[in-house]
Amino acid sequence: MIRRCLTLLCLTATLAAALPARAAELTVLQVADYSASRASLGRALRYGVRLAIDDANRKGGVHGQKIKLVALDDRYEVDETVRLLKEGIDTHTPLAIVNILGTANTAAVLKSGVLEAARIPLIGPYPGGDHLRTPLNPWVFHVRASYAEEVERIVRHFANSGIKRVGILHEDDPFGESIHSAFVDALKTYGLSASGRGVSPRGSVDVSAAIATVMASDPQGVLIGTAGSPTAVTVKAAHAAGLFAPKVGISVNDAAQIIKTAGADAARGFGMVSVMPDPAACTLPICEELRTLHATHGDRGETLSPNTMEGFVSARLLLLAAGNAAPPLTRTKLRDAIESLNPANLSGFLLSYSPTRHNGSTYRDIGVIGAGGRMMY
Repeated sequence: MIRRCLTLLCLTATLAAALPARAAELTVLQVADYSASRASLGRALRYGVRLAIDDANRKGGVHGQKIKLVALDDRYEVDETVRLLKEGIDTHTPLAIVNILGTANTAAVLKSGVLEAARIPLIGPYPGGDHLRTPLNPWVFHVRASYAEEVERIVRHFANSGIKRVGILHEDDPFGESIHSAFVDALKTYGLSASGRGVSPRGSVDVSAAIATVMASDPQGVLIGTAGSPTAVTVKAAHAAGLFAPKVGISVNDAAQIIKTAGADAARGFGMVSVMPDPAACTLPICEELRTLHATHGDRGETLSPNTMEGFVSARLLLLAAGNAAPPLTRTKLRDAIESLNPANLSGFLLSYSPTRHNGSTYRDIGVIGAGGRMMY
C-alpha cells in the first residue's frame, strides 16, 4: 500500500512538472513611435491601452491574472519595428500585440511572417491601408475603418458641399501612395476632378514645392494625405502660402499637435476624419468611461483624443475576448475568442468579427478644428 502511494505521488509530481506553469501575469506588447515624427500618435495609443489595462487590473485582471503592458519605441523606423517585435515576443512572451504604427512598418511585419511563426494575435494595427487587410491574415484584427473608407468619406463631404475640383498633398511613401490610389477611386465615384497633386519626401519639413504644385491648379478643396507631424507642417505652410481652400485630413493625426505647430489661425477650419468616437465630444458610455478613468486614475498631462480612444478600444477588445476564453489562456484561444465576437459591444461602441471578417468597424465622422482648438462635429 505504501509502495503504491509512493508510486502515485511520483506519477503526480512527474505530470505536474510536465505541465506549463501558469504565468503570474499576462503580457501585452506594443511597438510604436514614441519619440520621432509620429510620437504624438504612438503616445496617445499607449495611453489609451494603459488606461484600459490598469482599470482591468484594479478589478482583478483576467481570470485572476494581472496584465502588464510592454511598450517599445521603434522611432517609426521600419527595421526597428520588426526587430523589436521579434525581440519582444522572445523576451516577454506576450499573449498579444496591440497597435503597431505605420503603413510601411506594418507591411514589413506582415511580410516577415513573425505573427504566423509565433501564432500571436495583432489587435488594432493603426494603419488603414487596404493592402494590409487583403488577403485576410488570421492573426490580425482591425478596429478602425480602412484608409479607402476614410478617403471616400472626405470626397463625399466635398461632393455634398458642391466642390468639383479637389487637390491632394501627400508624402512619397507607401502610405501616401495608398491614400492617392483611394483618392483617385473616390473622385471617379462622385464625379469630381483632380486638381493638383503635391508630393513631398517622406518626413520632410519642406513642403513648399508640393503646396505650390497644388495651388497652381486652383483647387476648391484639398485632401491632406499625411500623418503625424508632417500634417502640422503642411497645414502651417499651406496657410502661409495662401492656400485657403477647405482642407480635410485623414484620421492618423492629432489636433492638439496641429494647433501647437501650425498655430490657432492656420489650424482653424482644418477638417479631420475620425474613425473612433472623440472622447471629448461623444455621448457613448465608452467615452464616459474613458473620461472618468483619465480624470480619476490618469495623467493630467495627457490629452484625450480619438487616438487615445483607439488604444483604449484595442485593449478593451483584447480584454473582452480574453475574459470569454477558457483558462488557461493561449494565443490561439484568444484569436478564436475574438473571431466569435459578433458583435463585440464595448460599452456602446460596436465591433464585429468572424473567421472570415477581421475588419471590425466602418465608423467614420468628420470634425473641424474650431475656435479655442476644440473639434466640432
